[in-house]
Amino acid sequence: MKFVGVLVFVISVVLSYIGVPMLLNMLIRSKTLELNYKKEEIPICMGLLFVFVQIISIGITLLLTEVNNKYIISYLFALTLMGMVGLLDDLIGDKNVKGFKGHIKSFFKGTLTTGGIKAGIGFFVALFISIMISQNLVDIVINTLLISLFTNLTNLFDLRPGRTIKVFILLSLIMLFTGNIGEYNFILYSFYGILVIYFPLDLKAKAMMGDVGSNVLGITLGVYCAFTHGLIGKSIYLFILIVIHIMAEKISFSKVIENNKILRFIDDLGR
Repeated sequence: MKFVGVLVFVISVVLSYIGVPMLLNMLIRSKTLELNYKKEEIPICMGLLFVFVQIISIGITLLLTEVNNKYIISYLFALTLMGMVGLLDDLIGDKNVKGFKGHIKSFFKGTLTTGGIKAGIGFFVALFISIMISQNLVDIVINTLLISLFTNLTNLFDLRPGRTIKVFILLSLIMLFTGNIGEYNFILYSFYGILVIYFPLDLKAKAMMGDVGSNVLGITLGVYCAFTHGLIGKSIYLFILIVIHIMAEKISFSKVIENNKILRFIDDLGR
């Protein structure tokens, strides 16, 4: 499996090296631009790169290995679907409706938002995968909540250049050490190959990955955790995720980071 990890990493690096400038130029030509936190107009939706490269890279790996095809195909299905609803949110999303509660309230008032679609599709995808991989009802509930909350977690931090990717890298590295199964590590190695090329662009605020990118990062963390961790490990991650989401409704993580020297230092690294 080490060979597979190296192979998928190299494939992703090569594909990203070719794809980043082409996708960036396409978005600039089509004026798919948005103001960042500094009020600078930069290309958005660069997270499409994640979808394209992961599908190709993981697809090639499937042809060369004997991993559980059902699991990997379900991951690629989830990745594609969450990328699609993220792209929808980037292109026509209502920026005035904020937070999970805001989108749910709008839905029950008869107003459909792209955030509401994202929440609904995210739950469906999480439930679908959970039913496929779980052994009992308890597993289904835990896996569904785990994948759903991980998918939303990356959106909570996608407010400054590079922040969400740093969260992804930190959590994925922790999971590599806490997981019980190493068979699916190549999912993360493939993403690391993408980030080697794309991450500097995001850090320097030359482009935004958008919701399409943060959704794909989040669903990858959730699915990988569900694939590789036992009940106790997943329960610990789920508890932490629930606490974070409760806190997110009451405090601003950006302010917390700005007011803490260590967190601010990590947040500013590379910019």
